[in-house]
Amino acid sequence: MSATAVAQVPDKFTNLKVLPKEISKATLSDTMRGFAFSLGVRCQHCHAGPEGPTLAGVDFASDEKETKRTARAMLQMVEAINRDYVGKLGKAAPLRVECVTCHRGLNRPQTLVAVLNEELDKGGVAAAVARYRELRKDFYGSGKYDFSETSLNLLTESLQKAGRAKEAVAMMDLNAEMTTLSRWGYALLAMSHRANGDIEKAKDDFRRLLEVDPKSTWAKQQLDELQKRKP
Repeated sequence: MSATAVAQVPDKFTNLKVLPKEISKATLSDTMRGFAFSLGVRCQHCHAGPEGPTLAGVDFASDEKETKRTARAMLQMVEAINRDYVGKLGKAAPLRVECVTCHRGLNRPQTLVAVLNEELDKGGVAAAVARYRELRKDFYGSGKYDFSETSLNLLTESLQKAGRAKEAVAMMDLNAEMTTLSRWGYALLAMSHRANGDIEKAKDDFRRLLEVDPKSTWAKQQLDELQKRKP
């Protein structure tokens, strides 16, 4: 929170229900600043008032916004987790749960897998691929989403289990384009292509897997079986 914004915060507070009523202005301002960074939002996300570069006209005491009421519940949840669970682990200096632990700078703390699953269900493969590219362009390196091989691998596993071969292939083709695949990734790529009927591509995938892991008897067996199939 900037010095200008802090100056617009009232000196006395009303309607404090979770934070200590005797909290100082400086401490409250720092606390709110931490919330804002943790969720990637501005003060008006929770507090009623006009959007803008300053806090002029913001009614800090108002409970009008659902986001503020939700924030109170979340703060109570975090306090309970640290007190009733983390605090009872018997460790001298246990790691405390904070807002940023889950939110990572996101207002809606979804994993990349969850976001892409929603896109697949709403708009199909093209929408999910476009969403991935958009998020990667905007947030790569920020820590908000996991853009390693793992996210698309996990998504692919769930798609394969659901019998959604077309979607699984699309996600793994995207993964192969964006990251360097491990043995796990090449295995998923091969199984996705095979399930989708792309036998020649599956053979190539198993060959690449054997290049990465020459001792994989499973990959060799799978490749041998595919090569014995009649065209």
